[in-house]
Amino acid sequence: MDQLLAALADPERLKLYARIVLQDLPPREEDSAAARKHLGRLISAGLVERLPDGSLEADPAVFRRARPAEPAQSGVPRRLTGFFAQGRLTSIPVRPVVRRELLEHLTETLFTADRSYTEREVNEAFRTVHDDTSALRRYCVENGLLVRERDGSSYRRATAVTV
Repeated sequence: MDQLLAALADPERLKLYARIVLQDLPPREEDSAAARKHLGRLISAGLVERLPDGSLEADPAVFRRARPAEPAQSGVPRRLTGFFAQGRLTSIPVRPVVRRELLEHLTETLFTADRSYTEREVNEAFRTVHDDTSALRRYCVENGLLVRERDGSSYRRATAVTV
């Protein structure tokens, strides 16, 4: 459902979609670069289909088939839910404040404060939510959320998280 709404979020794309639904699209109007770009987005979202004869058709049933957005992840702060899909982190936030909040959430949920972890264990824990374990590990160390021993033999969660 989110993909459908995102595809219709652009006013020009929405107008193009409406014209296709109403079958009010003059022949070859979709030839401009902007129209091709918008049309590509509508097609990839499943809102529009190009028929074998080259014409365009909008299928309103796509809205009935769409699943509603997944509920907020339990335990994930509301501000971070957009970075998760099906329990996995889809991207690491670029903004430092938001990234810090995400890292705090991950270290609090993946690691206990009174235990040391090998690098392999840290990677395995991070891999449960995202494939770029080295970036997550590095960000956590840089932000003081995970403390790495000088010889690199182990990591532990920082005892006090400061915001």
